[in-house]
Amino acid sequence: MPGTFCPCSSSVREENESGRYSIEGSNLEFKVLYSFSDIPNTIGQPKSLFVGQVYQQLLEDIPSQGVESIYIPVYEDGVMIGIIMAQSSFVKAHEAFRLDSNLGRFSRMSRTLFLKSLKIRSFVVGNLLLTGNYGIQFNGKSTRESFVILDVITKNAIPIVEKQKGYRFSLQFYKDFNTEDSAQSSALQQAGYHCLSGDPSMIMEIPQEWNEFDDYLKAMSSKYRVRAKRAFKKGKDIQREELDEERILFYSEKIEILYQKVAQAADMNLVNLSGSYFSELKKRLGDNFRMIGYFHDGEMIAFCTTIRDHEETHAHFLGMDNSYNSRYQLYLNILYDIIRIAIEEGNNLVDFARTAPEIKSSVGAVPEDLYVFVKHRNRLLNNLVNPVFKYLEPRKEIVYRNPFKNKTANSKTSKDGQSAPTQSSSQGIN
Repeated sequence: MPGTFCPCSSSVREENESGRYSIEGSNLEFKVLYSFSDIPNTIGQPKSLFVGQVYQQLLEDIPSQGVESIYIPVYEDGVMIGIIMAQSSFVKAHEAFRLDSNLGRFSRMSRTLFLKSLKIRSFVVGNLLLTGNYGIQFNGKSTRESFVILDVITKNAIPIVEKQKGYRFSLQFYKDFNTEDSAQSSALQQAGYHCLSGDPSMIMEIPQEWNEFDDYLKAMSSKYRVRAKRAFKKGKDIQREELDEERILFYSEKIEILYQKVAQAADMNLVNLSGSYFSELKKRLGDNFRMIGYFHDGEMIAFCTTIRDHEETHAHFLGMDNSYNSRYQLYLNILYDIIRIAIEEGNNLVDFARTAPEIKSSVGAVPEDLYVFVKHRNRLLNNLVNPVFKYLEPRKEIVYRNPFKNKTANSKTSKDGQSAPTQSSSQGIN
């Protein structure tokens, strides 16, 4: 393998006049930045709204509790070839993880004591507020080359961040890669990373021939069409309002309460959003961000949000008073509304993110497995990453539904099924 991509390169030279650090034994250099506006604009248009100036600036201006942005431009032979977008995250494990309510008394007690002992500072390549790979972008590199570069650069950049910020990372993880192919797995596993999988992302493609919501209903089998109409009937007493920036600010206190009801019920919640996050999203993204409020007798009981990224609808955070869920099939109606939004906007895909996979499959979404590569800086503790993950994340059998005609349903082993919505850090190791 050429010296450029040598995974054992680990000696970094001091910052030079251009503000770059060079890695001995290679022709790679990098910078460590904490503001997106400082990144040289030399790698073309961003592949996604989520890695562009507007959204990244919002994350800097309205940071989630315990989360800081880190940007690492990468250079080869003096030319910028890509960027690593990372976050520093600090969480108290007992606040971030919710234990299974079916655990026995002893198991619950032992897990609670274990979680209370953990305070974790992580270096995260990717975005904790989103589901998906928003962490690396390299031009002209194979998958394996990209992951070797990623490991070499982060290995050398982390000590610089630690020195500048005055803390130490215990965990490194690269999040949400959608295929466990041999190229990325072998490169990172050779470097000591563990490949883990949690809830899949739930994705629904929108056929071009669906011009209105009724086209979606017509594509369903009679059983699921009846189910949808029953949900609409149950939800007829719920009023919907699309909220502009002024109305989001007006309902900000209630939005915070509803968001926390869902966040605190999540199996894992690695972020705690700022109270002004949603109003700032509307202000900065305009029509690309939509918030629907759900009201009963004049009181807001739920909200959902979507972000349009090119021709994709991304379900973002939601909030809900679960006491209304069963009677009005509230969550199911929210899922149908997100599909309605995608069809109205002419988009070709809905990304429902993680969690509640069974009910999302029943409206037409299919699972897309996502993988996270994790490594603890302590070699002994790194050997415990897999068993600890299994200890905290019990697996259960769920059945994936398929509501459409002439197709068979899929079944798959995953984390627990659903009865009400939960969300990780947007969903995830989010």
